[in-house]
Amino acid sequence: MTKVNEVFVAGGQPTVTYIARAHLKLTNAVSDYLNTLYKILSISGTTKSGKTVLVRSIASPENAIWLSGGNIDSIGSFWESIVEHLNAFSQTTETQSDTRSGTSSDEIDLAIKPAGMGLGKKLADGKSWANTDSTTRGRNVSAAVSGLRALMASKIPLVIDDFHYIDQATQGQIIKALKQPVFDGLPVILISVPHRAFDAVRVEREMTGRVQQLEVPIWSPTDLREIASAGFKALGISASDELTNRLTSECFQSPHLMQDFCGALCRENGLTISQSTPISLKPPASWEEFFKKQASGTAKTAFDQLKIGPRQRTDRIERKLRSGGTCDIYKAILLAIAQTGPKQTLSYEEIRTALKDILDGAPPQANEVTRVLDQMSTIARKDRSGEPVVDWDSQFSKLHVSDPFFAYYLKWGAQSQAD
Repeated sequence: MTKVNEVFVAGGQPTVTYIARAHLKLTNAVSDYLNTLYKILSISGTTKSGKTVLVRSIASPENAIWLSGGNIDSIGSFWESIVEHLNAFSQTTETQSDTRSGTSSDEIDLAIKPAGMGLGKKLADGKSWANTDSTTRGRNVSAAVSGLRALMASKIPLVIDDFHYIDQATQGQIIKALKQPVFDGLPVILISVPHRAFDAVRVEREMTGRVQQLEVPIWSPTDLREIASAGFKALGISASDELTNRLTSECFQSPHLMQDFCGALCRENGLTISQSTPISLKPPASWEEFFKKQASGTAKTAFDQLKIGPRQRTDRIERKLRSGGTCDIYKAILLAIAQTGPKQTLSYEEIRTALKDILDGAPPQANEVTRVLDQMSTIARKDRSGEPVVDWDSQFSKLHVSDPFFAYYLKWGAQSQAD
């Protein structure tokens, strides 16, 4: 018997439902890089689009060094992680020895010679000797030196997941430190979200031409349906096209959410293990309730953190909603983002238009909106252990809803927040 949670693996490394999307030749691209080297491979794609699963299928943690950008807060912690992974030594000792040796002998005259005449006998006693003087000196080696030595000795791939989560100053120090090792053939793979794919070049201009880009496209409905098809078949379950298409339409192109939905629908039908006799899945009594139920386990905490803002204040202006009730600017902006669908990339003008749609009255001033978007981006980077759910790019006046879980919550969970 096979368990449902062994087939539909949301957040882990799936086997039965791992879809390589062979038509995109992504696996070939990663393998080709590992066979050619001498560049950094930057892999980008939307959050939970399968970037990590793709790389792990080729460079598993047993055969590569995996670091998480969320755990790197300085160049020091980067090298310390390398040292820890490779069990490198942080101290070296040197011993010098000086050995001297020789032979000494003594003679003893045993003869009896009356008046100086007669037979004589001499006994010789020989001894060998050796003296050794040794001096041992030790010195501490920095994590950067020992880590770099260990990296070049191993030549196994270095993978930094969520590279965009590292602050730019530290990114720059890491890329500068890896520039020569990459030139000498060290495989380095960086994984990030699309709008941060060129961070390695942005922080170190000399890397121009030495960073190879591989974009992991969003999942097509056809590819997402393959997850359901492979999993249901392995469990002895059949599902109509209408049912599978509904799941596909709500997962924001995320294989992670598709895995989640398929497992949840099996449990909704009372199925937890594979079936010896084929059985057909039934749709839930209410799709709306089904999707709202899944939303409660996605990104509510992130929504609440952004809604509160950098700190709770009692002097924020309360604004009237067209749907009834009031809210401050932080909640209003979140509801405005949700109003767009939500789209996963929005311009400032789109956000302002959505604010006009949901507020009963004049929208906030432009500087107020951009200030809050900047604050939300800071909170998302600081308070979340994974990828930030939103990222405001002030240079291009674009808001990126980076996490499909957050986008999903905005659609299905934020409705109750508007009440």
